[in-house]
Amino acid sequence: MIQIPANGGLIDGRQNPTHNPMKRRELIKSLALTVAGGGAYFLANAPASAESLKPHEKGLAVGQSLRYDDGLKLTFVGVRNDNRCPMGALCIAAGDAEVLLLAYVGRQPAKLIRVHTYNEPRVVVLSAVPPGMVGIPKSYSVRVGSLSPLPRIGKKLKQSDYRLVLDISVAV
Repeated sequence: MIQIPANGGLIDGRQNPTHNPMKRRELIKSLALTVAGGGAYFLANAPASAESLKPHEKGLAVGQSLRYDDGLKLTFVGVRNDNRCPMGALCIAAGDAEVLLLAYVGRQPAKLIRVHTYNEPRVVVLSAVPPGMVGIPKSYSVRVGSLSPLPRIGKKLKQSDYRLVLDISVAV
């Protein structure tokens, strides 16, 4: 049991911060807002449902689509210029592959986007507000999480061999 001194919690003539109800309220409010804000961050970065992640967990094959939420659907079109360092090779650079995606954002027409594994652009930002429209902007940041398999020396990969994992986040 905590006892408050008869002098109202004064220590050496100053208010003891542990006995100040206003400071406690501010601290509790601050902690609650921090927790709520952190929860909003995780909710904003979470997909609309677990179902939308199923093909994405193993990686999307060429031709497969991923619906992130009601405002974003991405279709893996293919890989161009895969010059990543082959397995078993000694390379001085990581190399790069260009991933082609068909993006359906909001009610806008489909748009072909290019995302690279190493070179620029490694991140593509898609706005859910069409050009010329006014509103609270919601945008999606899309980047390649992983692209497998790595090339092998002497073996050309077919488009059907590729599996793509995307990293998607939302800014509201």
